[in-house]
Amino acid sequence: MYHGEDPTDFLVRELEQTIARIGANNIAAMIGEPIMGGAGVIIPPAGYWPRIRELLTAHGILLIADEVITAFGRAGSWFASESFGMDSDIIITAKGLTSGYAPLGAVLMRDAIGEVITGSDMHFFHGQTYSGHPVSCAVALANLDLLAREGLLERASSIGDWFRADLAPLAGHPIVGDIRITGAMIGIELIADPRTMEPQPFDAVVAIVDELKARHHILVRDYGPTLVVGPPLILQRHQATRTATALADVIGRAHPTSAAPA
Repeated sequence: MYHGEDPTDFLVRELEQTIARIGANNIAAMIGEPIMGGAGVIIPPAGYWPRIRELLTAHGILLIADEVITAFGRAGSWFASESFGMDSDIIITAKGLTSGYAPLGAVLMRDAIGEVITGSDMHFFHGQTYSGHPVSCAVALANLDLLAREGLLERASSIGDWFRADLAPLAGHPIVGDIRITGAMIGIELIADPRTMEPQPFDAVVAIVDELKARHHILVRDYGPTLVVGPPLILQRHQATRTATALADVIGRAHPTSAAPA
């Protein structure tokens, strides 16, 4: 895919060429997830986001971090964008803000951007029917206090360590192409052919998901060929082991669907 080049070098150059083609004056911002959750827990190479940040700054383009999935402990910190060096201008978030107990989203921004939006000269008129809903806001405050008081951000890192150890034996299985873990975000990429790294077909992945549920009562998400495990931050050690054991059982009995001929 990267023609033998370092992935970050390739992607930074690709972005620079895109900016040149479109014109920096025509680009307000770039939006990206610190870790691509819905794509199957795709973790960026070290140095990727700082270099993207540097390039965008040089062209006067804002960087917006989509932290709907990754904020408030899921990746082991309050904001994954900080951990990955995004230095975002704007952060959008939801989900973990209330742990899903009440609907609430938030947009966080630098003072300089907020002053432009709310300034008397360029007032940006905007509103939503349930903006600042007191019940959802109260849930969020209580939830954030609990996350801090019970050390659940640090626990997310421990959960990642547990799964990293327990899933290690799966790394050599012929249908496992990659195991990606950051905090309490776990992605197991399934392949059909270990020689070509061709992804498992959708129906084969769904069958594994269904068997995990029916046989072991374990719920995972299928994002394309990747099984995504997003456990609660209160997960216990034995529960992590049970989940990993179930994954090893079901995946361990699966076979490549397009193995190379003998």
